[in-house]
Amino acid sequence: MNTLHSDSAPVAPLVDLEQLQSACDGDAQLLRDLMDLYFTQAAEIMTGLGRAIQEGDVAGVDHFSHKLAGSSLACGLSAPVHALRQLEHNAKDGRLQGAPDWFTQVGAQLEAVRLFMRDYLQQHPVP
Repeated sequence: MNTLHSDSAPVAPLVDLEQLQSACDGDAQLLRDLMDLYFTQAAEIMTGLGRAIQEGDVAGVDHFSHKLAGSSLACGLSAPVHALRQLEHNAKDGRLQGAPDWFTQVGAQLEAVRLFMRDYLQQHPVP
């Protein structure tokens, strides 16, 4: 199912498939490569974001949440964006209250997107 619902965010598609296809110019192999790159980089960014939250590094939280939100939007992977923007907004205001909860939400949303894309790619093999 290509939707995500949580108590703190409206129902939204996990993935904007039209945006994703546009980013890949309809090239199925490029889409696979892009997803591999996205999830590899997302894991690295999440490590940095988690460390920044633990250390109370407001600038780091701002940086990492902004970076992952931008990458997600560029690929049409919209699920984690709301929580990432909340982290970014709070960090810009110098606040990290609730950051661990938002971080957990981002992780769950990334996993939901990963599972959706795994299933999507299995149903749409490269010719």
